[in-house]
Amino acid sequence: QLTFTITTSADATDFRLPLITIASAASKVLQTIRPIKQNMTPKIKLMLALLLAGGQAVTSFTVQPPRFVPSFGTGKNKKFPLKPHSTISTSISPSPIRRPSPTALEAIPGWFLYSLGHVIGGNTNVPVVIKARKWYNNRIPLPSWTPPSFVFGPVWTMLYSLMGVSVWRVAKSGSTMTNLATKLWTFHYALNVIWAPIFFGFQNLRLALIINTMLIASLGYILPIFYRIDALSAYLQVPYLMWLIFATILNQAICKLNPTVGGVNEARIQADLAASGDGYNDAMLQYDIKKLQAAAAKYAGL
Repeated sequence: QLTFTITTSADATDFRLPLITIASAASKVLQTIRPIKQNMTPKIKLMLALLLAGGQAVTSFTVQPPRFVPSFGTGKNKKFPLKPHSTISTSISPSPIRRPSPTALEAIPGWFLYSLGHVIGGNTNVPVVIKARKWYNNRIPLPSWTPPSFVFGPVWTMLYSLMGVSVWRVAKSGSTMTNLATKLWTFHYALNVIWAPIFFGFQNLRLALIINTMLIASLGYILPIFYRIDALSAYLQVPYLMWLIFATILNQAICKLNPTVGGVNEARIQADLAASGDGYNDAMLQYDIKKLQAAAAKYAGL
């Protein structure tokens, strides 16, 4: 019976010897043990193969022959291939596994791709918003607390980025609820994207208000699911929820200032007045009054 001492690497991801290398090394060790070579080599191969399959990376092994080594040959030619208690060792110098280099896309963090996708999707409506800027800023009455136009771009970029990270955490969680959560989010995100064309493109303020209400309701349903999957993914959506509530209140206030009478939207009438005739309407007058009041307050040092 032979005694084997096998040295393995703890980190099998760094070194992994092919089976052919192990078989070659085993044959090298057994070259001087001719009488048992044919019987033992397959067993050594099998043993080392099992070690490899178990996640171990063999770096060296030692063979210790039996105490009483059987002789072979006859008469004066009788030989003892190895002395009792002698040891034969061999070392194997494995080469690190050369994994294929990741592609440029694989090298990008998943959370960044999700965030970028959400930002790009949300910004598909930018041309519509830019085109309607004059209509929104000075052709319809707006609440006095309406944020300046330059605020919306950075705010939505930040919110879309947080949305992407949140959804990425849910998608990679492997939870049994991931499929449901992503489907609900897809519906919610689609509602979010169509809001701008409805409000700015078609200038349908009330339908936009309905969509805002649906956004809050659907997000309120989605967040507990996100929380059960990954608590941080839900917390990342809190700024978005707060902004949605504010945007809905603003949308409602704009609707009150631009009522629909007899199926005719006052906002559309004001916009048409500004686009035709002398190019001036009530909203533009109110806008000019606000500018004069601000200038007078600044002049008076108030």
